[in-house]
Amino acid sequence: MAVLKRAVAAAMLAVAAVSSVAATPEQEALDRLARMRAMPAASAGQEAQQQRRDLDAAWRWFGNNRTAALPVLRRELAAELKKPRPSQLVLLDVGYFLRALGEPPDRALSMQALLAIDPAGIVPQTQGQQLFRFVHASAADRDPRLFPLIDKVFLRGDVTVLVPQHGYTVDATSVCIYLYGQFGARAEQHLRGLLNDRAVVNRVLEVLMWVGSPDSVPAVAPLLDSADADTFARAATFMLRAGGPQGRDALLAFDPRKLQGKARQFYMQTRPQLAGMRFDTLVQQLSDSPPSEKAPAPRRLDDAAARQLLSSLFASYGSYEGIQPIELALAAMPAPQLIDELLRLRERSLLRISGEALADIDTTNTLINTLRFRDN
Repeated sequence: MAVLKRAVAAAMLAVAAVSSVAATPEQEALDRLARMRAMPAASAGQEAQQQRRDLDAAWRWFGNNRTAALPVLRRELAAELKKPRPSQLVLLDVGYFLRALGEPPDRALSMQALLAIDPAGIVPQTQGQQLFRFVHASAADRDPRLFPLIDKVFLRGDVTVLVPQHGYTVDATSVCIYLYGQFGARAEQHLRGLLNDRAVVNRVLEVLMWVGSPDSVPAVAPLLDSADADTFARAATFMLRAGGPQGRDALLAFDPRKLQGKARQFYMQTRPQLAGMRFDTLVQQLSDSPPSEKAPAPRRLDDAAARQLLSSLFASYGSYEGIQPIELALAAMPAPQLIDELLRLRERSLLRISGEALADIDTTNTLINTLRFRDN
């Protein structure tokens, strides 16, 4: 009997020991990664949503046990990347976790994971929103190796992103604006190279309206001769919104006689605006109402005051609440310097994902285009 009791006690201790080992944070992290690797390829819809909930639960655990989890995640992700066919979900979620909640040195490993995601694989098909967040967080590095992934999944795809805390859905074009916009002039140059691709030309033009500059006018101008009315309208709108004086001049030089239908109608509606495209008229568009009704008369800011206002905008990630944009347009700071600062502000504003952010970015873009008409 005593022998039996000792055997039972030993067995219980063994079970307790196993449970203790299984309960360690490192083992728990490994178990969660194993379950992640074992997840089958989910189809779109409810199955993918349930998979996302399961993955989010793992994220929360990793976040709550960050100190213990990070060494495991680094080691396991590095090992995953060496496999001939790495788990796409591990690349996505562990890579993004290291980007969002890891240490600065983790960014290189995170980028390797992002670049290893198959643009035609299961992740873009079922986890497009999470992939957007991962790419958006990584775009600040301005690594041009990301362009093929962004082109394939987002420019040529139709990914929309729900932002539940704002009750807002980012449409497919705005998704591209948020991603390409952080690359600055490098993205504009890349997008210009896609203007001859009929499959994406309209969306490329839509993105260039937000992140383009007069540098793209020579590449866009031939599209004014497009037989497609939608392409023509987008090309003309780019000239008006982002082309500066060069865009205006391209439209003035354009021969509209061969236009027909919707394209001609659009041009006839647009043509009268061209005469008013000069600084003194454009600057008034930055004032929503007469100063006497809603706001004091705009101040004439000296260089120091303009820099202080820009600093406030930068600190708020580009929110114009309580700020009159016209004051920047009229500031004493030289126009080229103002434009450079506003371009930096636009990239920072793209870190905010909301409808309000896009409205603020639109204001910044209007300021930039207006300042291109200023003499100094």
